[in-house]
Amino acid sequence: MQVFDEDTIAAFATASSSGAVALLRISGPESAKVLTLLTGKKTFKDRYASLVKIYDGKEELDQAVAVLFKGPKSYTGQDVVEITVHASPYIKSRLLELLAGFGVRPAKRGEFTLRAFLNGKMDLAQAQGVADIIAGKNKTAHKAAMNTLDGKLSSEFKEIKQNLSELLAQIEVRIDDADDEMPRLQESYVQNILASSLGHIRTLCGTFSCGRMAKEGIRTAIVGVPNSGKSSLLNALLGFDRAIVSPLSGTTRDTVEAPLEIECFNIILTDTAGIRQHSLDPAEIEGMKRSRRAVETADVVLFVKDLNTSEAALQESLYKEVCASGKTVIPVINKSDIIGAGFKLKGEVLISCKTGEGIDALKKRMIKDIGLSALQEDDIIVTSAVHYEALLRAAAALEDAQKTSIELELAAENIRRALGALKELIGEVTSEDILDIIFSKFCVGK
Repeated sequence: MQVFDEDTIAAFATASSSGAVALLRISGPESAKVLTLLTGKKTFKDRYASLVKIYDGKEELDQAVAVLFKGPKSYTGQDVVEITVHASPYIKSRLLELLAGFGVRPAKRGEFTLRAFLNGKMDLAQAQGVADIIAGKNKTAHKAAMNTLDGKLSSEFKEIKQNLSELLAQIEVRIDDADDEMPRLQESYVQNILASSLGHIRTLCGTFSCGRMAKEGIRTAIVGVPNSGKSSLLNALLGFDRAIVSPLSGTTRDTVEAPLEIECFNIILTDTAGIRQHSLDPAEIEGMKRSRRAVETADVVLFVKDLNTSEAALQESLYKEVCASGKTVIPVINKSDIIGAGFKLKGEVLISCKTGEGIDALKKRMIKDIGLSALQEDDIIVTSAVHYEALLRAAAALEDAQKTSIELELAAENIRRALGALKELIGEVTSEDILDIIFSKFCVGK
């Protein structure tokens, strides 16, 4: 992302869909001048909302509310103007045409927040928090994004960075001490700091699985042998008929996806075709391949067991195969209304798709088994794959440092590698490629 930071840029921060009002944002050195050109008003009080008229030449285009935020006390650190106009498509398009005539160029995706980062208004982790707040689909994802925007996640990164920087300084002083005037650095002291920092990083990495699911949704595959009740379970979880249910085996030939919310978490349910041992039907064969792919990409697998199936051996073999995948597998037995109370469970969830019995218990089990129910509101969690990858690199570097702590030069080099990864997280050292990845996910106008 090539940045022309001295350009004055503009974009609508509100959605392009229909609405009553639209917010136009302008940032750059000519912002105040452009506001005067649009309104004919020469002076504006800083951070004061003014009722103004927008002019197209000599003709009035709209009545609006305008606010001037003088830099550096603004979102981007530059002079910023925000104008609320009526959301007429004509008014919006004409305004952008007028701005282009004044030398204002359209903002790129995320460019307002990029300028805020470049001007020191926020670090890179906080900038990611802005994007996450906009994209947040549930309370947990929103809270994680707020913690990131508020700088709480950055504080974790900076604490690790500070401890390692102090250790590196002590090591480098001794490397440069040719006359051995400094007391020797105890290896146990070095190892303790390395172990503490590595433990801190691993704790943050351990939150990523839950963080990713909170942010992106929990992919849940419903799997079993043909006609075991998978589609019935999908419909029971949703509370309405999404999939076709039939007593005929092999009704579901393709995967069927549907969203569901459980305890403020987004669930992506995938009903799959039943998996049997042999089939000559090309469509059914392809359906079974897609069922196995659904297991591979799932976070949770609901394995539906049919106690009356004629393919009990296949069902048990398939269950063992799914359990061996390393996924969180929850065995589900349907038709509790027929089985009766005397049935002994071995970790299965007993439900009835017909009566709804056990469905709420299954929902709670899904959240509990993947660890999301243990999340506290103030927990600091990693939701970004970019952050997770950098933390893994920092952890690998510290593991190498632990192995080379006796040789100070090698230990110092490995600590520098860890610090480089940590500095990327907060944007102290950031390549243009990383900026592209982060800010290209923003909407225009933010």
